[in-house]
Amino acid sequence: GPPLRVVTTINGRFVSRGQDKISVFDNALLYAEGLFETFLAIDDRIIFMKEHLQRLYRGAKVIGLKIPVPADRLSQWITRTVRAHPDRITKLRLTITSGESARFVGRQGKPQVILSASPHRMPQVPFKLWVSDFRIDQDSIFRRIKTLSYAIHAAALKQAKLKGCDDALLLNEKNQVAEVTSANIYWVDKGRLFTPPLSAGCLEGVTRKLVIKEAAKLGLKITEKNSTLDGLLKVDEVFISSSLKLVVGVSHLKVDKKTHAIRQGPITRLVSDHFRRLVDMD
Repeated sequence: GPPLRVVTTINGRFVSRGQDKISVFDNALLYAEGLFETFLAIDDRIIFMKEHLQRLYRGAKVIGLKIPVPADRLSQWITRTVRAHPDRITKLRLTITSGESARFVGRQGKPQVILSASPHRMPQVPFKLWVSDFRIDQDSIFRRIKTLSYAIHAAALKQAKLKGCDDALLLNEKNQVAEVTSANIYWVDKGRLFTPPLSAGCLEGVTRKLVIKEAAKLGLKITEKNSTLDGLLKVDEVFISSSLKLVVGVSHLKVDKKTHAIRQGPITRLVSDHFRRLVDMD
């Protein structure tokens, strides 16, 4: 098919294909030193922008990265990049690199702020999840923030696609359910709603926070609870949430050669419909 229409800005300036380059000595490339956020935009509205930027600046403090622009300026850059894209629904990826490495260039370079808007299709059907054999370290401080170090997640996703699944479920080193490669996970058991605690090693998802808050408005209390994989295979409903997917049901969990079907239930539908309304999806 034709190449995807992508609109890119670097440090606030529009760049065309071929000019969208950073230094081969950037620490982001050499050591995955940097941060990223992914936003959903609908009709040029950037969904939950404030919450994403709060997490970004919090992450910058943790890794000692100086973001070269204040949040209000960065949000202007984000809005401008999204507006330049013709599609109604776009995904926007923000990457902040830590700049050229002093070790290789003799001085510490300036962080680069890269924004790219591209077409996005919301998931239409429930997800099949492959249970990955990669494990995440639940005790790492870096599990709290979105650094560029996503090799485990990328490898697990690639593995899942090869197995004919949509995404991969990751367990932590204690064999507890943690997260999906780019989403948080929830389950319904005997009418009650659960999600792993942050101590399980899952990312503190922007959408996760909102699911917990919004579920309360629907009369659903979410309890944070650890679960084994065996426990997850026995529940009534499973769904996932992320900025780009909002809320999507899970229809199958594939473990080795065995595929376990999961019923599509009313609570998943309730939360999913609520989120579509919340962001004016339709």
